[in-house]
Formats: sequence, structure tokens, C-alpha cells
Amino acid sequence: MRVDFHSHILPKMDDGAANAEESLKLLRLLRDDGVDVVVATPHLYLHRYGADEFLRRRAESAGELDKAVKGGDYPRTVLGAEVYFSPALGGLPLEGLCVAGTDYMLLELPYESFSTTFLNTLKNFLSECGVKIILAHIERYFDYNKTETMDEILSYDVLAQCNCDSFERPGYRNILLKLIESGKVRLIGTDSHSVGTRPPAFGKSERVIRSRLSDGAFAGLMKTAEDILSGAV
Repeated sequence: MRVDFHSHILPKMDDGAANAEESLKLLRLLRDDGVDVVVATPHLYLHRYGADEFLRRRAESAGELDKAVKGGDYPRTVLGAEVYFSPALGGLPLEGLCVAGTDYMLLELPYESFSTTFLNTLKNFLSECGVKIILAHIERYFDYNKTETMDEILSYDVLAQCNCDSFERPGYRNILLKLIESGKVRLIGTDSHSVGTRPPAFGKSERVIRSRLSDGAFAGLMKTAEDILSGAV
């Protein structure tokens, strides 16, 4: 089973698909790349609106997409969220923000150099939040932090996800291949937003991983995703 673990395909939710028609276009591209399941992870920024409002809007958006799909030949969509980190998260019940039917939540970190204070805050959150954390597009934080800092974060009790289109960028490609090979990156996602500006690149990433790493590397990524969705881990 091929799983895209990070996408913005829900219509009218965030800076992703503008409408249901664009959602279907993205789903067709993913289908053509052999994707079976898409995890819809719209952005949640607590400084913009609360979790309850987010969940209400997400349910409405998912209902609109369901009507548009109408039983067509598309990948199955499951609901999640890309939650921007805030200390305020520590006071919230987070189960509703997890990928549906699991206790895994996709967490986006700030785009900045991580101070010792921030790392301690993050560690405390991870130990007390009551859910399991997947760090979104881990490669982006390397732009702001030393390798040693990122190694520390990856040593925490988290899973790391990387973006498919990053394999097309030479500066990221080798980093990601090493992280996959070492088992530090366990999931991939397209982070697709629109057909015109940020289309899915699932097939391209699969070809790079299969050509550069052992035969089982890509299968291992998909197995982790499948295990999470099935509740096996």
C-alpha cells in the first residue's frame, strides 16, 4: 500500500486546494503515481483559530470532498492535521487532531534556530502531550539548525516525515537519503497544495529512493505508514 502522509488536498481549508475541483485534480495525480491512501493534513495555527473551529471546518471540507468524489476511482482520504507547535498545545486534548483512528499527530516546528529553551520546551511537550508525534518535513529545519541540533531532535521519541519534492533539490536529496537509510526518516508525504504551484511528486521520490538505496528502503517507508494507519504501532 502506498501512502501519502502529508497533503493539503481538502478544499477551502488553508493555502492548499482552493476548491473541490482542484482537490480532485490532485487526487488524480496521486492516483496516477499509484497512491492508495492520502492523509489530509490541513494547517492548524492556534493563534488564528481554536481547535474546535478547526475540526468543524475540516468536517465541512471533508464532506464537500466526499460529495465531489462520488465513489470515483481515487485514493482513499483519511483526516489529520498539520499542527503548528505552540506551548498552548499542552493544555489541549489532542486526540481529535491525530490522523484518524490513530494516536499519531503531525507537528510542524518553527522555522528558526532552535535555542536550548525551545528544545527543553519541546521535550517537555513530547513527554506530556499524550499522543505520538510525527515531525513534518524534517529537512526544512536543517536550513536553520546545525546537524548536531537536528540529531538531538531526531533522538527524541518522534517519527520524522520528509517531503517528496525535496528529493528534487540536490541540497536536500543526499541528507534525506542518509536519514532514510539510517532509519531516522520513516515517512514521506507530498505536502501537495495545488496543481500549479505545489503538485504532488510522489512518483518522482519513489524513483529516487529505489535507485539510490536498497530495494527495501521504499517498502519500509510504506510499511511504517501502513502500520500507523492500521494501529499496529
